[in-house]
Amino acid sequence: MLKTMKLRGYSTRKQPKMPQMRILFLQLMAGLLTAAAANAHDFWIDPDTYTPAEGEQVVIELREGEFLKGDTLPYIDGWFADFTVVDGDGRNPVSSMTGNDPAATLSATRGQTLLGYKSIRAFVELDAAKFNAYLEDEGIEFLREERRALGEDNAPAPEYFVRCAKALLQSTTEGARIYDTWLGYTLEITPLSDPYQTGQGDDLEFEVRFRNKPVEGLLVQAFTQENPQAIQKVRTDKQGRATITLTETGTWMVKATNIQRIIGDPKARWQSWWANYLFRAP
Repeated sequence: MLKTMKLRGYSTRKQPKMPQMRILFLQLMAGLLTAAAANAHDFWIDPDTYTPAEGEQVVIELREGEFLKGDTLPYIDGWFADFTVVDGDGRNPVSSMTGNDPAATLSATRGQTLLGYKSIRAFVELDAAKFNAYLEDEGIEFLREERRALGEDNAPAPEYFVRCAKALLQSTTEGARIYDTWLGYTLEITPLSDPYQTGQGDDLEFEVRFRNKPVEGLLVQAFTQENPQAIQKVRTDKQGRATITLTETGTWMVKATNIQRIIGDPKARWQSWWANYLFRAP
């Protein structure tokens, strides 16, 4: 478990207004990061350790990229709808200072801690080739066929997207067991048994929910940071469940994407949700 700490001597009291130049810098960064999302399908919470000692300081980075390699993002409270730490004391917001990168520093306490991050809705426009490849990579090929049938296969794709990321840490085997906590995100992935009670070669079942209901037919992909090209791909069943095999130790990402067509929006034609769950296989 983790408790939010003061970050680099910064208190939780109300802070003075940011200088105008810093505000302009952060606005510029927001534009650049939105553009970068066109080439970065994944966003994840990246602690410097998944198995800290009790009382150890854990540095939390936010990253976007692919295959668990990418650039860091700062803590900007206007970029997320929820940035949460759940532990034996319940659910509390992760507090930090605007612009901090790494995003936060937390102190590990007894048992498990679940970190969650849900972004606000952002906009990106992909060209036709990138969008079509994106649909195929994320297992949403039926929308590619739909685009072909409607004569849209060569059309760009203006899209809203929301990121729903989770990461599970464990400091001790005693204390809270919160691996299966649901955070109420629009698209969310949760294991049905404890990842820290598994071993190499074990199966691990996950449930995927969309708007708090199990969703059938989504492609769940799982891989390790150490061997990202060895991707397992499994479709969710009628109960929204998919099972992966922990073929190796390491940091695992389990992810899924859902995308739907938008009708009548003046800006975007698509809405996508990206979800993942990270943990360290013992």
